[in-house]
Amino acid sequence: MTEIIGAGSGPSGPQVTDLDDPAGLIAADVGGHLRAAALAGAQARAVAAAVDEGALEQLDGIAPRAVVVVCGAGPAAAAAGFVEALTAGRFDVPLVRSTELPPWVGALDVVVVCGFDAGDLVLARAIAVASRRGATVVVAVPLEGPVAEAAAGRTVDLSPRLRVPERFGFIGVAAALLAVLGRIAGTDRAAAPGEGFLFALAEALDDEALRGAPDRDVESNPAKRLAARMAGRRVALTADTAAGLAVAEHAASQALTLGGQVVAAVGLADVELAVPELAAAPRGGALSGSDALFHDPFLDGPAAQTPLRVLVLTTEERAPLVQARLRALPDVEPLPVDEGARRAPDAAGPRADAQELLALAVRFDLASVYRRLTGEA
Repeated sequence: MTEIIGAGSGPSGPQVTDLDDPAGLIAADVGGHLRAAALAGAQARAVAAAVDEGALEQLDGIAPRAVVVVCGAGPAAAAAGFVEALTAGRFDVPLVRSTELPPWVGALDVVVVCGFDAGDLVLARAIAVASRRGATVVVAVPLEGPVAEAAAGRTVDLSPRLRVPERFGFIGVAAALLAVLGRIAGTDRAAAPGEGFLFALAEALDDEALRGAPDRDVESNPAKRLAARMAGRRVALTADTAAGLAVAEHAASQALTLGGQVVAAVGLADVELAVPELAAAPRGGALSGSDALFHDPFLDGPAAQTPLRVLVLTTEERAPLVQARLRALPDVEPLPVDEGARRAPDAAGPRADAQELLALAVRFDLASVYRRLTGEA
């Protein structure tokens, strides 16, 4: 049994102390966060169903000058950054990410507007102006309020069919953007109904959510193991690819907003530059309140810091190389994106990366919820 100290009451209700107490975890999850985090596969499947029903047929046969993604802040921007990093150098149309509609957008472009707030006037204005200029506009925002008025039947409807709390909407936006890019590239047009990349992605995400379910013990639950690895330490997340770093940044945001833990997400090169300072820092438990009050750095020396753990998002194949690069640090752990994850037999290249990295995003979401429920942040 793996226990995490943290009894009492937290932002989501009563807290439990044991990650291997399924009934206690479910009872403590009064906000329904575990269920929301487990709906990642359903979000991807909803996008896939919309595509099967012809939602993106208007994109067939066009060769846009650019694909412009206009997104709000938060998970929508994080998902757009992930897709941009994933497809860099692999998509033959320029992909431009912006918080507002660029002034040069015109009839030769495809504009994808994504977000969660149907009352966001910036998104509504982007839809209206892009449509007036003749651009093909895809709306991945709930069709309500100002957004619905701006769309007014002139746009491609890829609005979310499955509504989840915004903090769990990263996967849904990423799936919508991947669907748009796949349709433009022509890679998904021949897929039979119920098949294709997005359905395979949904299966992989469902598998990750199932392995991270509260009724599985720590030894067999990668999300609970991840929560335990982050407990009682300062944590830095890094990755050896740009897409992996985008997931690390999302995970750091979830750790703060869900688990109340401050986690750094930095590039691998930045971690390497910081190795001398990190390796030389005094290690041991952080000083308690009274000890810290009377600690004199001139007489007692530098105060010990809470141990730092560096988690590296990589693959099992590249993990030894990453560990060798950071061998001077005392606590570096690779976090293989393909650690037991289900991959479609024909998945390769960016699609395989997308499956593995988005599954890892689900694992981080669940781990942050477990830390919230245990109060160990």
